[in-house]
Amino acid sequence: MAKRKKSRDIIVSCSSGDHRVRLRRGFRFWAAARCPVCKAPVDPKRTRRVLRWFKNLRRPASREWPDRAAWWGTAGFVALAIIAWALIWGLGDRWWPATVLLFGPRWVLLLPLVGLFPLAALRDRALLIPLTLAGVLLLGPGLGFQTGWRSLLAGGGPGPEVRVVSFNAMSGRNLVWSPSNLLLDWEADIAAFQECGRELAGVLKELSGWHVDVRLGLCLASRFEIVGVREMDREALAFAGGAGMVATYELDMDGVPILVTNLHLETPRAGFELIRSGRLAQGISLVREKSLLRGVELRRARFWAEGFPGPHIVVGDFNTPPESRSYRESWGGWQNSFSVAGSGFGGTRLNGWIRVRIDHILANDSWQVMDAWVEEDVGSDHLPVGAVLRLR
Repeated sequence: MAKRKKSRDIIVSCSSGDHRVRLRRGFRFWAAARCPVCKAPVDPKRTRRVLRWFKNLRRPASREWPDRAAWWGTAGFVALAIIAWALIWGLGDRWWPATVLLFGPRWVLLLPLVGLFPLAALRDRALLIPLTLAGVLLLGPGLGFQTGWRSLLAGGGPGPEVRVVSFNAMSGRNLVWSPSNLLLDWEADIAAFQECGRELAGVLKELSGWHVDVRLGLCLASRFEIVGVREMDREALAFAGGAGMVATYELDMDGVPILVTNLHLETPRAGFELIRSGRLAQGISLVREKSLLRGVELRRARFWAEGFPGPHIVVGDFNTPPESRSYRESWGGWQNSFSVAGSGFGGTRLNGWIRVRIDHILANDSWQVMDAWVEEDVGSDHLPVGAVLRLR
């Protein structure tokens, strides 16, 4: 009795065109094949079998409900991955639902895989490939997962290295360690603080062996001498209800002048809180307003930073994930340390089960990113982020 044809069978004609041959499955799918009747080669270039494999995925493996559920679930998950990617990268900070997704718990988008993967493995293993590809699309571009592989290519070099940490301290009143112990644990050469409260600023100024500057709610502690400081004009931004706190420091790194910009930009958090409380119209309006304002601040901060020639590091609370269009349009030409050398998701803003990567350490082309990481919780609603940079 002839074998019953299955919907996932790969059947192609042999080179003579006289016979149709069923190819093997699994790892043997790529093996060279010959027609069992005329011995002619079967699809020696492997192109027709691949096209047939994709064509076979157009429908469920059978009419049985588990196979139909696996197929429709896979189709829905692939569509979800593509739509989420398009919203995050195309409309984040441009359309309020995409902005909510950008700052929300994007990891929940992966939850369908918990049921779909086992179902596909049991009923229709061909669906594992589209499920995996869609999962990778969500995990990487969608959720911002980093492997840190580019740091393996950094190699050695003659330039000096500097260890930088950026931390939104939430005034510093709830720190579990003293500022001196924090700096010691971080092994930092330069530490930039945002929301640097008066008490924290006072303690930093008293530290021996550190050069400290305090202004605009920003603090910079440096082992290198602070030669000069300039503030970006923020009068118009403050009048519009924004933050736009940006200060640039010129440091003497053992005879080499370098620049460090510390910044704290506007947040859309108030709009999200209104939406969550049910005040939808007000929340949507505020999210739009704050997104527009933050886009202006990002551009102004970039123009400001590029007005200073030389090796430049920009750190702080951007209140914007790196997938945001506004962020990419303003800072896409700068190296994001965690994107280059970090591993994992790198979430820095703590909000229950939501963690968003909104604190960044950027560097211009004068630097080579050697390493990047997120520090442990030390008593703030943000986690410190660190990086090792080598002067080229």
